Amino acid sequence: MIGLLWQRVPPPLVEQLAEGGRLVAPVGSRGVQTCIVGHKEDGELQIEESIGCVFVPLIGRHGW
Repeated sequence: MIGLLWQRVPPPLVEQLAEGGRLVAPVGSRGVQTCIVGHKEDGELQIEESIGCVFVPLIGRHGW
């Protein structure tokens, strides 16, 4: 499932993340989301699932 979560993180967020930086973000549909915690290591985003959540929708070109 982690591979699928990676595909849902907008690429510009990963690109802006510094090496060693952390990213906390919701992924999923509008009604059911999982909070992920990621960190950038060797240029790659390493992701762990956290808890269920519901955030305000992300808007713009990379939103859903």
